[in-house]
Amino acid sequence: MKLSFLNKGIDIHTAQGWVARIVIILVLCLQPLYFHPRGYMLLAHHKYVFFAVYMCIVFSLIVLAWFYQRINRKPRLLSQDKPTVVEWAVLGFLLVTLLSASLTAYSRTVAFWGLHYRRDGAFTQVMYISVFFIISRWYIPRESDLVFYGVSAVIVALLGVLQFYGVDILRLWARLSPELNRIHFLTTIGNLNFVSTYACVTILLCGFLYVRFDTKWRYIWLAGSALNIWLLIISNSYSGMVGTIVTLILAVPFITQNKKNLGRFLILASSWAAVFFSHSLLNNTLVLHVGGKTGILILFAMLTCILLAAGFILTILSRKSEQGAGDRVGVGRITCLILRFFNRNALPKHADSHNVDDGTHWKRGVILMAVCVLISLVGVEILGRSESTGPVYQAREILRGNIQDDFGTNRIHIWRNALRVFPQRPLIGSGPDTFLYVFPEDAQRVFGELYDKAHNEYLQILICQGILGLLCYLVFLGAVFIKAVPRAFKNPLIMPVLAAFTGYCVQAFFNISLPIVGQQVWFFAGILTSKKALDILKPAAGLSGKAKEDGTIPHESTQ
Repeated sequence: MKLSFLNKGIDIHTAQGWVARIVIILVLCLQPLYFHPRGYMLLAHHKYVFFAVYMCIVFSLIVLAWFYQRINRKPRLLSQDKPTVVEWAVLGFLLVTLLSASLTAYSRTVAFWGLHYRRDGAFTQVMYISVFFIISRWYIPRESDLVFYGVSAVIVALLGVLQFYGVDILRLWARLSPELNRIHFLTTIGNLNFVSTYACVTILLCGFLYVRFDTKWRYIWLAGSALNIWLLIISNSYSGMVGTIVTLILAVPFITQNKKNLGRFLILASSWAAVFFSHSLLNNTLVLHVGGKTGILILFAMLTCILLAAGFILTILSRKSEQGAGDRVGVGRITCLILRFFNRNALPKHADSHNVDDGTHWKRGVILMAVCVLISLVGVEILGRSESTGPVYQAREILRGNIQDDFGTNRIHIWRNALRVFPQRPLIGSGPDTFLYVFPEDAQRVFGELYDKAHNEYLQILICQGILGLLCYLVFLGAVFIKAVPRAFKNPLIMPVLAAFTGYCVQAFFNISLPIVGQQVWFFAGILTSKKALDILKPAAGLSGKAKEDGTIPHESTQ
């Protein structure tokens, strides 16, 4: 069985292809769905065990394939390509992590294996890095893999939404005290901080897959994005919200690239507005005003209809343009005026092509992005004046230089005191997952909580793996962005994955990484730096006209 013409006849039954596909199915699809019969008790540990078991199986398959290759004198299994800047940075991060774990002044057991309820030690970092190399070197993107991910995302979100409204299908709350049910744990992900992370990356990945691809399965991605917006709302964790909003602002140049992207995004945004309306209606958090005044619920309903109508209009117009029928065919006088406005003021000539990348487009995108940032800052200032608590008030105070320790659920307190211990071991840190041992005792119980994480992944690396570890990690992230951003407008797969990767990196500034969702960022980085993923959809690769237009990705063929 061969891939379609897009893959130049590469056999999917090769060891490389199968190993990479197994990893993506397990990391993206099955890992989020996995749960233990004990429910949320030590869920991080059970997720870690699941992750470790399937990675050991993957390593075993690699070894068996290598022996098979040696015995039968087949082409080399392991790629002989020279390491890229990204890969050198990852290898440097791995070396620093292992050195830090070996030379730690605290428990080497914890440094290598992690705290028993966290499991974020050096061994976990090795597995993360293995996922990155397997995906970046061997994986060939396939539509079916992304469809499986969409189905998994729908199931995870649906379980969480039903659970929030009292329908615990899997009885995950059964072993928890009632007061903890809706406060700390949800769906098969567990802690609400991790639910927020998962929802953030899924909203962006599924959302932009829907925007970018014309496959019949795109409505699964639309449902996955909408349901995970719902999951993000009920998680009430602001890290994922910040990651989603910031990424959407940064994606404005892509969203406005052409009428098709903008139209699809407006349809996507209408589904999000419908979710806000439904949640508010079911949860009774918004009350309809009387006396002829328009209520917030009516506002959400109207917004949903307006976005949906605008999205359909732009999508229809883009199809008419692609068919060469002209912008004004069969759309009515009002629609013609709308299209004329977009043609003259927003969209460049021939903007319906997926590969538009001219100076006009970039200038318009940057201007719109700057406008969005300005509107956001003005909104924070105006809304923050009417509040004395909450995230908007805290954001306003931070922008004014008034930073209190209890802001961000005490994160400012954690960050300030964590920086106090950095000079003790500045180069390679205290050892992976040893934050609990180095955090100052006088600051540990100030707010009545025990802090074993920095609640900032970058600060966590700085303290536990030192400035060398953080430098390698930042070079890794920066090199991924440098390699992926120029290709995001040309390769239909890159933009959705880049959006998810960006969302994770933004929310990581306020969150922690565990083998529940932590492996996803390494998977996304693998896709963004994969030569196969970058080359397979290039127009220059001899694709047909249809493939250029609809962004089709490889699928199984019966030939």
